[in-house]
Amino acid sequence: MVSERWSINESAKIYNLNNWGADLFSINKKGNVCVHPSSNSKHSIDLRALVDDLIKRKIKPPILLRFMDVLQGRIASINRVFKNAIQENNYPATYQTFFPIKVNQQRQVVEAIANFGKRYNIGLEVGSKPELVAGISFATGNNLPIICNGYKDTEYIEMVLSATKIGYDITLVVEKLFELEKIVELAKKTGVQPKLGIRVKLSSKGTGKWATSGGEDAKFGLRMSEIIAAIEMLEKHDLVQSVKLLHFHIGSQITKIDKIKTALIEGARIYAEMRKLGVGIQYLDIGGGLGVDYDGSKSSYFSSVNYSIDEYANDVIYQIKNICEDAGVECPNIISESGRATVAHYSVLVTNVLNTNTQNIMPDFEATLTEADKLAPTVKKLVDIYKSIDRYSLREDYHDTLQLIQEAVSLFNLGYLTLNDRALAEWLYGKIIRKINSIVEKIKPIPEELQNFQLALRQTYFANFSLFQSVPDSWAIDQLFPIVPIQRLNQKPDVIASIADITCDSDGEITSFVGENGRTKFLPLHKIRKDEDYYIGFFLIGAYQEILGDMHNLFGDTNAVHITFNKKTGYIIDTVINGDATWESLKYVQYKGPEILKRVRDNLEKDVALRKISIEESSHFLELLDRTLLGYTYLGE
Repeated sequence: MVSERWSINESAKIYNLNNWGADLFSINKKGNVCVHPSSNSKHSIDLRALVDDLIKRKIKPPILLRFMDVLQGRIASINRVFKNAIQENNYPATYQTFFPIKVNQQRQVVEAIANFGKRYNIGLEVGSKPELVAGISFATGNNLPIICNGYKDTEYIEMVLSATKIGYDITLVVEKLFELEKIVELAKKTGVQPKLGIRVKLSSKGTGKWATSGGEDAKFGLRMSEIIAAIEMLEKHDLVQSVKLLHFHIGSQITKIDKIKTALIEGARIYAEMRKLGVGIQYLDIGGGLGVDYDGSKSSYFSSVNYSIDEYANDVIYQIKNICEDAGVECPNIISESGRATVAHYSVLVTNVLNTNTQNIMPDFEATLTEADKLAPTVKKLVDIYKSIDRYSLREDYHDTLQLIQEAVSLFNLGYLTLNDRALAEWLYGKIIRKINSIVEKIKPIPEELQNFQLALRQTYFANFSLFQSVPDSWAIDQLFPIVPIQRLNQKPDVIASIADITCDSDGEITSFVGENGRTKFLPLHKIRKDEDYYIGFFLIGAYQEILGDMHNLFGDTNAVHITFNKKTGYIIDTVINGDATWESLKYVQYKGPEILKRVRDNLEKDVALRKISIEESSHFLELLDRTLLGYTYLGE
């Protein structure tokens, strides 16, 4: 209960905040979640206070909060650990970060990364013609290198060659031999000396959902025999010295450090052998894969990683140096494409829970407990269990309760119980389960057969968001994301819940959460007080979620706010990006707002003329329709 003693440290523990938060999130004395500009910074922003301020500015939830200092700090952190690893290992070459824009293509995000990364000579990795155009737009007027991956047609290659000719720094990575044939042909035709990379298909594989990105059956890359064929083709056309980069990638979110080490050894060995064959490679691009500890378990589970970013950087530098020294070749400059680790932490989705305290309007059968003799036998047995249950009869009473509630359903379906009897049985079932829970909480260890019974207590909390739009990987691949109420964390949660969205889809519900001991099937939340605005935050969603969103039920992009920390005022709002209005969502599927209004208006005028409706009714409906078209796709008051 709320009156029980409870500390913010206990809240941090049950949500595992200190482990997944990377020292970027904390709980203040008010019980509100705070965001810090960098790990262990004494400065912070109170999320609840921020949301209240945004609502005063008429920015409605759901709101995607982008903390630009966190983004800048992640870029700095990755470069810092590599710099330290280079110094500790006396590595004789350099390190460079490239951001794969497929991870988050939002213009404001990529622009911020390009600006923040100038001091580190950051580059962009693109994988399609649209992404190439986006990359060129950021590189224009800036010394911003670009690496081109993905399948390429003639237009793609011509664009790269033409850009190279006029001064852009673009490396064209060969994914397949037929691409190389096109590149050679077009390079000869245009007279442009391309800057080439070769992607190798390693036998090494990653782990988890993206393990198929590596290995012999990987979609991209050249096999060893194809690399030999590629070198021969390039030598024939006097282009072998155009190859400046060797690239490999074994998958996103690699959970085990030993898989990374194995890939590094194989990739570095291929680099060394290609150098011995006279290929003047200067860069070894180790791809992405640097994982994010979404659940804070520091394990090899696919929502976690069993290594730190420092360990990752040290292994990269050590393994590559070791292989190159053993082979007697020059160490390459190292490139990584750690997109997920760069952007995951910087954005938080905050939205309101729509539930009201329904306990106030539910029927109360308490008085019937004193009239047990008048109850149906099945219901009476439930009353007896409720009155007599204690810690010594837990197992037996729990199983009897399950059997009796099933019996009540069967009897109701056969016509032997009334609707009131059925409702009373459900009410008693809830009271028994809550009484069992109060006893079980004091038993250590909890008997195994009683560990799952708490699911019977799980309530569904409806939140004002679309799972498919804002956290699609939660639905598509069962990805865990930390979800935490952003206030009242100085009070003990008194509800265990699942989170349902507002789409008309039964899949739009989250039933797996980050908990104290890893994955859990419910989220501890608080009973919502009357007239209370209760907000939850979805954390670590900056990678992929903002670009993979699906317009289920035509719920569009959410409002987004870019925030920078400020010592004097706490924060500064840099940018506000309005979420999709209804007419914008409709436009995606070829509806036009003006045409909808005209069609409805014309039909209403006919009904007014026929006196089916009044002018006032017609005008009121058109006003509501127009307001809806202009309004936010999500729920308001």
